[in-house]
Amino acid sequence: MDKSIRWDDLRIAYLVATYGSLSRAGEALGVNHSTVQRAVGRIEEALGARLFIRHQRGYQLTDSGRLLTERMRPIAAEVQRLCSTLSTVESAPSGTLRISTVTDFSPFFAPLLHDFRREYPQIRVQIVATDDILSLADGEVHASVRIGAEPSEPDLVARKLMPVGLSFYASQDYLDQFGRPADMTEINNHQWVLPTGDKTRIPAIRQIIEQVEPGQIAFQSNSFNDIEAAVRAGMGIGPMSLVNMRLPDGRDQPLQEITLPLDSEPSQMWLVYHKDMRQSARVRALQDFLRRRIQP
Repeated sequence: MDKSIRWDDLRIAYLVATYGSLSRAGEALGVNHSTVQRAVGRIEEALGARLFIRHQRGYQLTDSGRLLTERMRPIAAEVQRLCSTLSTVESAPSGTLRISTVTDFSPFFAPLLHDFRREYPQIRVQIVATDDILSLADGEVHASVRIGAEPSEPDLVARKLMPVGLSFYASQDYLDQFGRPADMTEINNHQWVLPTGDKTRIPAIRQIIEQVEPGQIAFQSNSFNDIEAAVRAGMGIGPMSLVNMRLPDGRDQPLQEITLPLDSEPSQMWLVYHKDMRQSARVRALQDFLRRRIQP
């Protein structure tokens, strides 16, 4: 490769292509506009090719710029993964451990992480809460706690943690006013608090949604925290699992479980990480801790 071409300039040009502007690329890098502009000028001069067409609306790619973006994308991901792997190879667990989890998981996970930090005070925990499946190959997170089918992506290690069941609940105030549904034929005599989005794919929830009249749905949200709050407020009957329910603080009336003949096969909780993380003391510490604390 031409010695006049700098790796940093390639990276900066790639970010300009990704973000479409000098200022946004500079913000991502923590440098100013002029530094980015000089780097783009240097790489174009060294390559003898224009990568961008300058417009008031931003930087648009030339054919050379599109080729740069296409070829640099896997290289950038590999470098990020390498840096993440190198940063987690240590003899004693310390440093930052980034974990992705499903949303609404904090009532269950936060107390566990508090105890984890007591055992490993040199580890700083960062949580990325999302219902999306984040790639573990690019190194953005070191491990993931997932619920559902066993992950099938290549190069991943998946450790089974525990089954996660789901039940329907109502407040005592609601039951005092409306009673309990005796069976599925009575579900349209009741008000329902139900999730939206991907959570509607959960079998028991899907069965209710398929049979309940839309007018009987009093409240919907994509957050189980919202579902629980609405159920506790007496708005209707709603689904929850122990990993989503917040710990009672003494002011709450206990929720009452509603027994219905639904598909109640529990989902599975998994700890997942990339095979390159097997030597990470931080990931090993997390795996050993969760295995001791929550594996059946």
